Amino acid sequence: MTGNASLAARMGALILVPIAAVLVALVALGTAWQFTSLEDSFVMRGELIARQLATTLGQASAIPERVAREALRESSIARVVVQDSQGRLIADAKPGALAGPGDAPVRAFRSTVSPAVGSVPVPVSSPGGRDQVAGPIPAAVTAYLSESTLRAERSRALLIAVLAGLIGFAVAGVAVAIALRRWCQPVNSLVHTLGRINAGASEARATNTPGGELGMLAAGINTLAEALGAARRHGSKPMHDALILENVRAQVTLESIGDGVISTDSRGRVVYMNPVAEQYTGWASSEATGQPLTEVFRIFDETTQRAEEYPLGQALKHGRVVRHDAHHLLLRRDSSRLEIQDSAAPIRDRGGLIMGAVVVFRDVTEMQHMARRMAFLASHDPLTGLLNRREFENRLNQALESARDEGTMHAVCYLDLDEFKIVNDTSGHIAGDELLKQLVHHLAREVRSGDVLARLGGDEFGVIFENCGIDKAKRLAEMLLQTIKDFRFVWQNRTYEIGASIGLVPVTADSGALTDVLSAADSACYVAKDHGRNRIHVYQVDDVALTQRHGQMQWVHRLRRGLDNNSFDLHAQAIVPLRRDAPAEAPFYEVLMRVRDGDLVMPAVFIPAAERYHLMPEIDRWVIYSTFQMLSRYYERASRWAGTQPARFSINLSGQSLGDERLLEFIVSHLVRSRIEPANICFEITETAAISNLTRAHHFIARLKKMGCRFALDDFGSGLSSFGYLKNLPVDYVKIAGDFITDMVEDAVDYAMVDAIAQIGHVMGLATVAESVESDAVIARLRQVGVDYGQGLGLDRPKPLFEVLALNENEWHEVRTQAREASL
Repeated sequence: MTGNASLAARMGALILVPIAAVLVALVALGTAWQFTSLEDSFVMRGELIARQLATTLGQASAIPERVAREALRESSIARVVVQDSQGRLIADAKPGALAGPGDAPVRAFRSTVSPAVGSVPVPVSSPGGRDQVAGPIPAAVTAYLSESTLRAERSRALLIAVLAGLIGFAVAGVAVAIALRRWCQPVNSLVHTLGRINAGASEARATNTPGGELGMLAAGINTLAEALGAARRHGSKPMHDALILENVRAQVTLESIGDGVISTDSRGRVVYMNPVAEQYTGWASSEATGQPLTEVFRIFDETTQRAEEYPLGQALKHGRVVRHDAHHLLLRRDSSRLEIQDSAAPIRDRGGLIMGAVVVFRDVTEMQHMARRMAFLASHDPLTGLLNRREFENRLNQALESARDEGTMHAVCYLDLDEFKIVNDTSGHIAGDELLKQLVHHLAREVRSGDVLARLGGDEFGVIFENCGIDKAKRLAEMLLQTIKDFRFVWQNRTYEIGASIGLVPVTADSGALTDVLSAADSACYVAKDHGRNRIHVYQVDDVALTQRHGQMQWVHRLRRGLDNNSFDLHAQAIVPLRRDAPAEAPFYEVLMRVRDGDLVMPAVFIPAAERYHLMPEIDRWVIYSTFQMLSRYYERASRWAGTQPARFSINLSGQSLGDERLLEFIVSHLVRSRIEPANICFEITETAAISNLTRAHHFIARLKKMGCRFALDDFGSGLSSFGYLKNLPVDYVKIAGDFITDMVEDAVDYAMVDAIAQIGHVMGLATVAESVESDAVIARLRQVGVDYGQGLGLDRPKPLFEVLALNENEWHEVRTQAREASL
């Protein structure tokens, strides 16, 4: 019973483990959906509260402080902040007790206050009873809601989901236990019958047993019991009973095992076949008995497919055990074939004489099919049937060896599909897979029989043109490219066109190692992609494009290391008023980024790589966070300096950041947290970036200008439609590109451009800033045309930001250490 209980336990585990996995997945999905719903409800409630407060504050009779305090009666509201149109604080209401470190976090919801039509501000009463001038007019209200209620609802939803999963698992466990008990009952009955027969109850019989293997086993047990009963009825001795019992047990065993068994006499004629052998050979035992083994058990060699005579003579004549490690094919009586593993051994009597032999064999057809499938998949792509990357590299190694040893020439073609992602995104991965299978069919027809075509990755393919010079290889690659251009993929009434970028590399005795060839092919492919796609780029040792790409890739690694190791630095350069009649104003600086890589590296060196590989949003976040943290400390101290105006600062934003809504929210949130006066912050965007993302740039600028920030259009004049787009961008400053400033003294065209930009800027009410001002002669000309500000080495050299802010260097190191984590 112990063994049977173990069987039931194993079957129960096999059934319950997948059920448990499915329940866990359902609980996880249900909980995620519930969390999303709770989060949406929380956000809607926060936005509703903010709008209700904004509506109340828009009434003429509303008193901001009273409205803010009354809002705190709602338990979930942790704070209410009211600001005027300049961002100045009007009211700031909080609960009486300060929040401790263990309190739940809060979330801000902001709404704009729109005054009611016809309303006028309510005068504020003085202590003497006289009315004074109306107080500030609310323009925006921010409600901070505690997430404690949201957390409690999430915990409750999670608890309910877990309890439901546990109940479901318990119900499944009970059902499985009942089913297993029912399934195992016939086995228990057979075991019980055998136990009774073993104890001497020869009248015991196996009853109520289903068909199949259990039925065969039950029939054998009944035969055993009948034989024992007959022997005992004829008064046989106990020893004879034991022999009969042993014989019957052997018979039952042979008929129950999963291998085919054929026994022969000393002449090689069949004496016995178990049911499995009957099934495998197609011969009934009654028909096979007395037949030569070679007639019943016909085998073929799997490799040569030729008939072989089974070497039974080695077992009969020499008494050897015959084992075949190689597989044979068994020809069945109906001419079908099975793959088998087999062995033969002699049968001896008590005196050691050979009485016959026994052949044991098993069906390994499925196992061999799986082995061949695994061997195929080890070297082939399962989707397209092409060679995979591993086998491609093996073949390329062989090509490199032949090039070195025999001087032959080959070529490697690295092919990357263009626009393939569009198919996956619009029609799904099933469509993408079907496209690849159809395209491979077309490519295979263009590749020569001796060449190698392989799939290296998702939409990447490799071709080895063997015994082929680079000129001929280029013609072959052009044929592949044209085949891809001509290919049309139709899916659900939609037609797709794709292209390819191809990198071609010669393989010669000087090609180096495998990694060198693959790296060159990959780089050449990406140069083709960078140069407009749908083209071929042939690798050359002194390739300028590849050298430039390698340099940029090195800068990508250095910039990522800089972000992780805090090796970025911030400097500042003064933007100086040029007009002698200009009124006194606060100092104005542009914040400049440097990379400390031994020496300080200027932005012009690393910005192209950062833009190319989309690192600029991360770098912009780092600069914004670090600058705001430093300025927050500076303005806090500057407020205590009598008779001085705090400086203003300009921060550069990349074109990639203009389209990043998350960066906009990042700026807004950190501007509020740092308590910096928005009017002291100016953001610079390049003219080219603004024009290429005009709609997004306009939204970006409008959002921050509403808070009070200012904007400058950098490198103005470098675009092709500067004046046409200028009137559509709500900027405050125009920074004239340094290319016009440097030679304006000698170049009349540059001088005319600067003069025109200055005049148009003044007409539009914009201040103008000249960049790259490096000589007194240029300063004089700028004053002559009326440019408002100048910036360059001729006016001020960049200095570390902490020096300009009169802060301690240790404070800068502290901010820089926190910047990486905070800017993620």
